[in-house]
Amino acid sequence: MKSSPVATFGYVVVETSDMDAWRAYAGGLLGMMASKLPLPEGTYAFRMDDRMARVILEPGEDSVAAVGWEVTGRPEWEDLLERLEKAGIPGGEATGDDAQKRGVAELWRGTDPSGDVVEFGYMPMLDVIDRFVSPTGVRFVTGDQGMGHMTKAVANYEETIEFYTQVLGFRQRETIDNKNIRASFSSPSPRHHSIALLDGHGENHFHHVMLEVDTVDDVGRCLDRVLNGEAELTVGLGRHFNDKITSFYMASPSGLQVEYGYGGLYVKDQEWTENTQGGVGGASRWGHHPVEDAHHESVAEGFERVET
Repeated sequence: MKSSPVATFGYVVVETSDMDAWRAYAGGLLGMMASKLPLPEGTYAFRMDDRMARVILEPGEDSVAAVGWEVTGRPEWEDLLERLEKAGIPGGEATGDDAQKRGVAELWRGTDPSGDVVEFGYMPMLDVIDRFVSPTGVRFVTGDQGMGHMTKAVANYEETIEFYTQVLGFRQRETIDNKNIRASFSSPSPRHHSIALLDGHGENHFHHVMLEVDTVDDVGRCLDRVLNGEAELTVGLGRHFNDKITSFYMASPSGLQVEYGYGGLYVKDQEWTENTQGGVGGASRWGHHPVEDAHHESVAEGFERVET
């Protein structure tokens, strides 16, 4: 298979009914920096590194409005457009104003086979003068791994896997198929997975976005802030089997869960062979126990430890 024209998971667009709460959450709890990207009034962007926009907040119903993927080279951009057209993926190139709102030079917007909005941005805008400084002192793991990963349940499971792995050329790094869950983990980058797709049995639902920091202490400090009441803890501290990250999960003001972790697996493709989940099954080596009284749907639902 040809390599993917997509470089990394670039950004996520969140619609929120409580903009003030999300802005405080992004900066004061997650440790992101407010961006100077010129945006329409009432819309905000946050940085994790030199990219102008990693999280984009728009007013609206509480939902994920779009997931954006980064394309950095012109040949790769032309390859991507050709692939999307050949596969008949609904969508098209957006206007220059729309591209600026995403912090990219050019933008393609459409829908994946499950109907979720997917965007591709060519040449992300960088702020090389105003360097990234986190309000909480954290440093995010991004670079050639992108902003993290996204996990979602999808209505058309097989077709959506084919879109990401065959049309876009993401490397499928792992699959899980047991009585509780079917899942596919794939990525265009060295991050173990940039997107995890779960069989939604006819329904779509965004589970979480994962952000990685470069010390386990920063994970602990963020967890302390959550336990002190700055957000709702939904899944306790634990370590995953597949990407080996040590993390916990919390609710955002819009309901989207955020996984906050350290120590994710960096994959060298020449040394990698696709894995199928083994051992005792489940999603974690230890921990990641759901909080029973959490108000939001648990990420761990369907990931219970089972014998396989």
